[in-house]
Amino acid sequence: MEAKQATDYDVIVIGAGGAGLCAAIAAADAGARVALLEAGKRVGGSTALAGGFVLAAGTAQQRALGIEDTPEAMVQYVLERNGTTSPEDVVRRVCNEAPRLLEWLGEIGVEFPVSRLVSPNQRMIPRAHEPDGFGARIVERLDYELSKRNVDLACNSRVEELLRAADGSVCGVRVGGESIAARAVVLSCGGIGGNPELLHRMLPKSHGAGDWVWHVGHEHNKGDGLRMAEAAGAKICGEDSGLLLATPNFHRDLEVIGPDWVMLVNTKGERIVREDAAYWELSEALEAQDDRRGFCIFDRELMLAAEPDPRVLEALAAGTISLSWIPRVLEEQIAKGRVLQAGSIAELAALTGVDAGGLERSLQRYNALARAGEDTDFGKATRSLKALGAPPYYAAEVRPAIVIVTGAGAAVDGHARVVKPSGDAIPGLYAAGESTGDVYGRYYVGSGYAIASALSLGRVAGREAADFALAQR
Repeated sequence: MEAKQATDYDVIVIGAGGAGLCAAIAAADAGARVALLEAGKRVGGSTALAGGFVLAAGTAQQRALGIEDTPEAMVQYVLERNGTTSPEDVVRRVCNEAPRLLEWLGEIGVEFPVSRLVSPNQRMIPRAHEPDGFGARIVERLDYELSKRNVDLACNSRVEELLRAADGSVCGVRVGGESIAARAVVLSCGGIGGNPELLHRMLPKSHGAGDWVWHVGHEHNKGDGLRMAEAAGAKICGEDSGLLLATPNFHRDLEVIGPDWVMLVNTKGERIVREDAAYWELSEALEAQDDRRGFCIFDRELMLAAEPDPRVLEALAAGTISLSWIPRVLEEQIAKGRVLQAGSIAELAALTGVDAGGLERSLQRYNALARAGEDTDFGKATRSLKALGAPPYYAAEVRPAIVIVTGAGAAVDGHARVVKPSGDAIPGLYAAGESTGDVYGRYYVGSGYAIASALSLGRVAGREAADFALAQR
């Protein structure tokens, strides 16, 4: 739709999650007249629901621990993981901006203690910076910074479509049946997790989980950014890019870390990954199976000794999760028949449909490794390598089914400009966060990359959109 002639704003930002808040702040700081439109009742988006990790290299926290790291090393790690499924110019921009983002967040009151700097997995050096107060604290401080600037914020305002000029440039939005003109627009309105049709189209790997699939991001993540960008002629990319978390069949009780004390096998009875691997590595191992299923196998002694990861307990205290892998909950699920119980491994195999011979061989091998104190097969840490003893034995089915982050959306370049299939930028249109496509790549690279990329590109998009708009005055 073509916009009216009068220009109401220099920049309109659609979506007030972490990326949108950063974009609005950056655009205002660049001297633009800014409107921030949010479909929900309050700001925060999925960032407010997240753990808040920021993945960054070459930071003050790393230097304090004597860790030598650089943004370029992080670039190479991301590209090694994802190859051509992540555009190098965008990856490089995110990795270069991330340490600056972390420093700026510290300046506005988000504390990232050195003690909370962790390695996202066993292969990467410590780069995941966890804030006090999780993602909610990041949003709280961004919201305060926004309030100090002359930005028009409107919640309960879902944008219906982008306005375009005769030359194809984006020049405003339509919301509530009214047209609002602007010289530039930033799409930062979340991903596709809450849109079953778009999930079916753009995240085929979620199909194998069947009716287990559910989305834990912001309720307004309905794919508006993808839909509006596509209508404006944008290249849409990021098929099968996204993070699915493994969950048991009593999956409405969400605990994404653990259990590391079980033996995890596929339906052939084979171990497929170290059970204490990072959450996305567990999911990827399950995704690689033909039926995308696995079973956590354990005995009663292991179950009764089960304790949540300390990070889970901290998140529980903050009210962000509930527990699954603890004795009380497991006993309840055994009674409901969701956790299967058997008097022998052969009986357990029959109940689960797992190959009995494969399961028996895996158990014998696993127990031998546990007694030796070293997992030479997958590298599981000795503290988590615990042999299974006498029956009864238990099995809980797990699948990669919880949609956390989606990576399908508008293709962008290193300046956060939305591009056409030809590679040319659409004048006046920018994007950040889950509204972008392929920023995450086919494989998730580690805790904190989603927030680091969303907030970093949000700041880039805000600055670039403001520069573009001010040049049009």
